[in-house]
Amino acid sequence: MNSRAASLALVPLIVLVPLAGCSASVPERPAVDGRTVDTVLGEVVVPADIDSVVVIEGRRDLDIVLSLGLPLSGYPYEEQGALDLESPLADALEDARQNGAEELFLADEVNVEAIATVAPDLIVSRVDDVQPLLEELTAIAPVLAIGDQDTSTWQDDLRLVAEATGTEERAEELIAGYEERVETISAEYADVLADHAFAPMSYNGESAEARPNRLLSLVLRDVGATPSAAFADVIDGGDGEYSLEQLLQGFGDADAIVALVNDPQTWEQLQADPLYQQLPAVQEGHAVRSDKQTHEGAALTAEHALDVVEQLLATF
Repeated sequence: MNSRAASLALVPLIVLVPLAGCSASVPERPAVDGRTVDTVLGEVVVPADIDSVVVIEGRRDLDIVLSLGLPLSGYPYEEQGALDLESPLADALEDARQNGAEELFLADEVNVEAIATVAPDLIVSRVDDVQPLLEELTAIAPVLAIGDQDTSTWQDDLRLVAEATGTEERAEELIAGYEERVETISAEYADVLADHAFAPMSYNGESAEARPNRLLSLVLRDVGATPSAAFADVIDGGDGEYSLEQLLQGFGDADAIVALVNDPQTWEQLQADPLYQQLPAVQEGHAVRSDKQTHEGAALTAEHALDVVEQLLATF
C-alpha cells in the first residue's frame, strides 16, 4: 500500500459517502505543498509529485490526462458494444491500461467509492460533473475542474491542467502541432473549403441536428470550411434540429457532410433512407461518418477530427 492509499485507509468515512447531492461531513485532507492554480471553482493546490490521476467524465478530461502523459489510474467506461468506431483515445488508453489504469464505473454513473479505492493524487473532470460531488471528491484528492465546449476551449483547459502538473511544454507542443496541421489542411484544400458548403449532421435514428461548438464542428470552422445554411444558422444561435422528414430542408444545400451516428444499426438505417440518399452530398460521394467520440475532447480528439475532415476533403 502506498503512502497515499495508507492515508486514505485511515478515513473510512470517505467510502461510505453516498453519491451525488450528499452534504455529509467528511474529513479534510492534510495541506500539501505543490502548485496553486485558479479554476472556476476557486484555487486548487496540486501536489508537486503526482503518481495517480482519476478522471470522471471520460472525454475532454481523459484526453487531456492522456495527451499530457499523466499517470492515469482510473476512468469511466462505455457500455459494451455502445460504439463501433474506434475511440480517438484508443492507443493512448491502451498504453495507460498497460501501466495499471482501471475502469472504475460506467460513464455518467460516478462512483465515489470506486474513486477512493485507487487513492488518486489528483482528480480531473468537467466542472458540471465534479461540482455536485465536490465535498466528497475533495476529501479524496485535489479536484481540478475544467470546462466543456460551451464554456472553454480545449486549449485553455489543456493549459490549465499543464500548469497544475508542470507539463506546460508538452501542452504547447500539442497545441502547436494542431495549429500547424490546421494551417496545412487549410492551404491544401483552400479552394474546396471556399467553394463548397459543409455541415456536421448528427443523427439519432429519429432526427438530425447540426451543433456549432462540438469539437468536430469547431475543427471544421478552424480549417475555414464554408458552413451550409443549417451550420451557419446554429453558429448564429439557431436550434439546428430537423426531423427525418426535414433532412433535405436542413442539409440539402450541403456539398459535404460529416454524418455523426453512434451505432452501426442506426447508420445502416440512415444510409437506407430515401431522403438521405437524395442529399446532394451523399449522391456526389462527399459524406463520411464519425460519432459522438468527436463531440468533445482535447488534443488527441482534435487530431482525430482533423483526420475525419481530411478524409472528407479528399473526396473532392
